[in-house]
Parts: sequence; C-alpha cells; structure tokens
Amino acid sequence: MPRSKSKVDDSSVEQVITHIRSCIVSGKYPADTKLLPKLIADECGTSFIPVREAMRALESEGLVTYIHNRGVWVTPLSMSDLDDLYRIRIELESGAVANSDKFSEKEIAELENILQKMAEFRESGEDSKVIRLNIDFHFKIYRKTNSPRRIKLIEQLWDHADRYQRLSLKYRHDAADVEHHEILKHLAAGNNLQAAKALATHLETTARLVRAGFDVDNSQTQIAHN
Repeated sequence: MPRSKSKVDDSSVEQVITHIRSCIVSGKYPADTKLLPKLIADECGTSFIPVREAMRALESEGLVTYIHNRGVWVTPLSMSDLDDLYRIRIELESGAVANSDKFSEKEIAELENILQKMAEFRESGEDSKVIRLNIDFHFKIYRKTNSPRRIKLIEQLWDHADRYQRLSLKYRHDAADVEHHEILKHLAAGNNLQAAKALATHLETTARLVRAGFDVDNSQTQIAHN
C-alpha cells in the first residue's frame, strides 16, 4: 500500500536525522567533516534515499552544508555564527517566557525541585544529569508559551549551541543556579516580563562563557598545528 510505504519512509528519514544530529552534537562528526552517505546508511540500516532526505532536512536547520561537487559537510563553527546563534536564542527564548501562560503553584514547585536536584548533582559531579535537568527546567518554561513552532526552533538552536559548549571541557557556569532562581522568582510572582529579562541576562552570561571557551579552543588548535 503506498500510504504504508510512506510511513515507513518517513520513519526511516526521522531515524537518520536523529542519528546524524546526535553524531554532530556529540562531536562524533566534528565540524568540517564530510558526511559519507553509504557509511551513514550502513550505520542506520537504511537505504541511501532516507539519508539523502535527512541531509536535506539538516541542511535547512544549518547543521550541514552542501558544497557543489564536494558533497555534504558538517557546518563549520565560527565566532560570527556563535554570536548570531545566541542573539537569536535570546530573542526566541525570552519571547517565549514573556508570552507564556501563568504558572501554577504546582508548576513552580516542580521547577524548584528541578533546581534543587541540579544543585545536588552539580555538587556530586554528575554533569550529565545536570545537563539533562537544565534542559528540563528551560523547556518546562518555554512550553507554557503554547507555540510548538517556537519550541521546535528553540530545540534546533540548542543543538547548535551544544556544539560550541562541548569545545571547552572546562566550560562551567557556576552562576547558573542563581540566575535560574532569579527567573523562577519572577515567574512565581506572575511577572513574565521580568522573568524574560532575567533569562536574557542568563543567556548573555552563558554566551560570554561559551565565547571564551571557543577562543581558548581555537588558540590551542593553532598552537598544535604550528
């Protein structure tokens, strides 16, 4: 049946998109790496067609770049891209907070619980759990804007930001806990505009730290090649 075949194809494309995106964000496919369709198809257990469609989708997201007669490459990292990325993140994410619905006492308590767990895991050095909870904290807030399209765009930008953050193993944001509590304080008071300003400040601080990590990584790379 044609309709069933379409569903299988869509599922295969999504599988490949998820695989490639994960490999790019994790660093398995570093910036400026050429993507090999046959290898990816073998890794995903699919034909070439879903890989081609997946690459088109990821090109529209900006994670990969098609170069004429050279194939598809992982989009390079740059300071200008980093600055542009965080400028757009600040606009989209602070806008989500400013336009979100009012938070109930239960929702505020759930967000406070996330921050408490983050502090505990940070103290015990369980960074992967801190990262997961940080995502939960932010997106529980953003989803209150009731805009699936905005959320999808924010998710894509977070994938891009993660590529830069992973460049510096020393990347840390010790002030994040304080900044998160500041955002939550304003949400609890029903002042979304102040919460949005607090979030913008949080992202600006994060951008400065990521930029510093990017500078250090580039300097170390140049020294290694000299």
